[in-house]
Formats: sequence, structure tokens, C-alpha cells
Amino acid sequence: MLDAQEARGFDSADRRGGPSRGAGRSSGNSWRSNRRSVQHSARKPSQQHGAPTYEELRRKIEARAREDSANGTPLDECCTLDAHVSWVGPLVDGKHCTYYQDRDKQYPFHTGRRGYELLSTLMEKNKALLELNQQKIQELSAVTSTASNDTTPDVLIRIGHGLYSDKPTLRTKGVTWSTEEYSHPGLQRMYLTLKSIQRFTETWALLERSAAIGVFDDHLLRCNDDSNIQMGKKNVIRIAAVGGGPGYELLATRLFFRQRAPEVQLELICMDLCEAWRPYAELLGFTFIHYNINNGNLLDAIGLSPGQLHYCIVSCVMIYVTNDRTLDMFHKLIHEDRVHAILMSERGEKTDACSMMEDRGGVVIRLIDPTPGRDERQSVMCASDVRDTYLHETSGDYRKRYNDLTFPNVPYEEFKTGGASWRAQSHRPKKSYTMAWRK
Repeated sequence: MLDAQEARGFDSADRRGGPSRGAGRSSGNSWRSNRRSVQHSARKPSQQHGAPTYEELRRKIEARAREDSANGTPLDECCTLDAHVSWVGPLVDGKHCTYYQDRDKQYPFHTGRRGYELLSTLMEKNKALLELNQQKIQELSAVTSTASNDTTPDVLIRIGHGLYSDKPTLRTKGVTWSTEEYSHPGLQRMYLTLKSIQRFTETWALLERSAAIGVFDDHLLRCNDDSNIQMGKKNVIRIAAVGGGPGYELLATRLFFRQRAPEVQLELICMDLCEAWRPYAELLGFTFIHYNINNGNLLDAIGLSPGQLHYCIVSCVMIYVTNDRTLDMFHKLIHEDRVHAILMSERGEKTDACSMMEDRGGVVIRLIDPTPGRDERQSVMCASDVRDTYLHETSGDYRKRYNDLTFPNVPYEEFKTGGASWRAQSHRPKKSYTMAWRK
């Protein structure tokens, strides 16, 4: 059985973080750095006789890192400490911002002032995480360097770059990165720089889509109740992020609820198999729990009783743990443990967990336009009484809110309406990628 953490960072088509079905490459932006273009294709685990083993690929990555460091080969931009800010462009004319989620800045995404301000906050928080990462790199260098094997911080960063880009575990075992690789501070440098924007914006879009159908209405209405406010009552909403890594999903959640219900008291819990993410999540102010989803008993792991956990965010985990045991636990969470809803964000348009939950009698609401074909990348799971009492899918207010997404085209949907011209259109910041089925 594969670990939950091993789903982190998975992208079913572009292993370097591009949109899952490709997108138009960006036109020349003056602030965009020129970068070397290296093509990587998605690979299945090699079954061929004589194919390199993981150990051989790992040794090759480490040897190349030491050679490049000794030769003074310039580091890739994404490896440098302050590079993360260059993936977010300036605010043009007070209303347009272009940003990137992929390593080579080939696939532009666009947002307005709201999104720019959120991304600026993300970059500010990420700076502190990257400074912590630099400390981790220096600490590891100090304990691993020997007279015959000088593992400098520069070498460790280059090893992390190799693990991130070459993905030896994916090539030999079919898993993007192992827990050991996630624990490597050099790979963490790459992850913090490149995955931060993707995880943050996808979670924000998930929250907006969920709010648009009333998922949070019960708790938000209670939090904004004048009688509670006048009596000084603090309403608590507890949210757990499964596969939460360094905490980007919860950072988006905290900022989202601050906008919608500033009076609410949030208790945010980051759950992940990789213990090495703990200091990053705690630096962001979240509780971290070392957790393997295959062990089940999510409430027990947190130490909560039924009714005390309100929402659960599951991000890029189900592609590896879609099985009866996991779905039975989710079904128990929303029916017996009284979790109001499970919010799910995945990579593939086909997410079997959705139909498996429905087979068990649970309700699944698919949040992304299904008209061009099946799309289950973002969904909400809940009990039927929650759906019948709180959720709405047809009101005009809902349609208005849904079509006013802060981060349009996230996750990537442009291919659904772009037709033959989508490559020519993709770089235009004024184009709005709304969903026709919601109009």
C-alpha cells in the first residue's frame, strides 16, 4: 500500500508542474527571466530488463550535483533563496497580474487585484519558510560532510533539484517522490518555491467553489450571529488538511475565512506522513500531526470526538489511496463523526473516490464544469442531510459568486473552451475563463 504523503506534488501529465493537459506558452514578459528549456515527459515505472535502478539513478543525481558544484555551474533560478517572488508578476494597471506554477514559466495564469494581494501574502510567508529551509540545508551539510565527501549546502540544493526534476522514484516505482525524498531539504527548497503557488491557488479555488454552493453557510451564519457577537462568544471552526505538507492549503484556508468571517476562531490542523514538514507548518502557526491515512482513525489521531472536527481538506492524496478502507473512513467521518464536509482536490479528471463514495450512500458534488466531459478534480463529499439542509446549486447569487473566481482557470480548464485557438489565447490577461454551465 502506498503512503498518503507520496501523493504530494503529483501531476498526471506534466511532471514539472504545468497544467495537466498543456497550455499555451507565455509571450515575453519583461519581468520574466529567460530560462533554459528542458523537456521532461511523464514516465511509467520502468519494467525493461537492464533499466537503471533507483540506487543507480540516485547516485547519478548526486554525482552530477557534486560535479556541477565543483565546476561552478550556475544554479537554476528556482534553487536560489529569493527566486520564489519572480513567479508572481507585478500588478499591471491596478488590475492584471500574471503568475506561473511551473518551473520554466511556460504556462501563464492570470488574476486581478484580489489575487495579486493574496499571492503577495503567500510570497511573504514563503520567505520565512525558505529561510528556515536554508537553516535545514546548512545543518544537514554540517553533519554529513567529511574529509573525503564535502556535502556543501550548494551540493545539497543541487541534489534536491535533481530529485525534483528527474524523479527517480517515479521512474522506478511509480510514485512521484518518496517520504525520504520529501524529507531532503534540497528537494524541499524546490517544493517550497514551485508548489506553493499551485497548492495555494487550487485550495483557494476549492474554497470559493465550495462556499458558492453553501458548504460553509451553517458555520458562517452562526459565526456572524449578532447575539453571539454581543455575548462575546467565540465560534470555533476546526479544519484538518490531510496530506497538508508544509501548510499551503491551510494558509489559504486561514486567509479565506479571515475575509468571510473575521470573528471566527479557527483551529487548523496539518496532517502528513512526512515528519520533516512539521517545522514549516508550525512556523505558519498550524498544529502538525504525523499521520498515515492508511491507518485510518483520523479523529483519534487528532484527539477529537465526533462533532468536533467540522471540515476536512484532502489534497492530491486519493490518486494513491483510493481503496475501500479509505472510503469507509471518509463515509464514517461524514455520517457518524459528523464532519460537515470533505473538500477534495485531485489531479486527474477521473477520481474514482467520487463514485465509490456515492456507492456507499454518500453525497458527492462535483465542483468543476462537467459539460465537456468528466471532471472530478475538485469535489465536496457530505451526508444527504447536509446537502438537503444547507447546499444550494441553482440560485443566481451562487452563479454570480462562482463566476467571480479570484484565480480563474485553476485548476487548468482552458482546454475545455479554447478549441483550436487556445494556444493563441492563453497569454491574454484580460481573457476570463469562466464556466459556461454556471452562467
